[in-house]
Amino acid sequence: MNVMSQLFSIETQKGKQRGILSIYILHSIKKKPKTGYDLIAEIKDKTEGTWDPSKGTIYPILKHLEEDNLISVKEIGLRSKKIFMITSEGKKTLSNVKKHGRQMEENFLKFRKLISEIVGSKHGEIAEFFHNIRVLSVSKSKMKNDEVKNILDKCVNDLKNI
Repeated sequence: MNVMSQLFSIETQKGKQRGILSIYILHSIKKKPKTGYDLIAEIKDKTEGTWDPSKGTIYPILKHLEEDNLISVKEIGLRSKKIFMITSEGKKTLSNVKKHGRQMEENFLKFRKLISEIVGSKHGEIAEFFHNIRVLSVSKSKMKNDEVKNILDKCVNDLKNI
């Protein structure tokens, strides 16, 4: 698989590639059972209206997730709408994805500088500092969460006072 196709996908514990949309659907359904329509509306909202996925995008993914026993139909709602819930296998898959989710984030960050150059970011150096702060904050917060929060809080307050 080439780097571009890996950019928004991750390998599950069973070795199957899952795209970011499949992973997001599992994540969303884990929080609360939903219909395909609910997912379409949620994704549109989360992307601030820039992406309104079609039924032809969402429903085949739901079908594949159901065939792979990662989700199941909880109930049939009004107008015969299927309400999907995550299965225990789906929870295991999502947990595995989260454990290795850093891989997806790293894949995306590999292209960050290219994207910044394309759009002509005037603040590339600041963006690089922000990225480094983010990476260090996440890695250090596992051991010293309160200390990291205090440093970041001070940074935010200092920036507000400029």
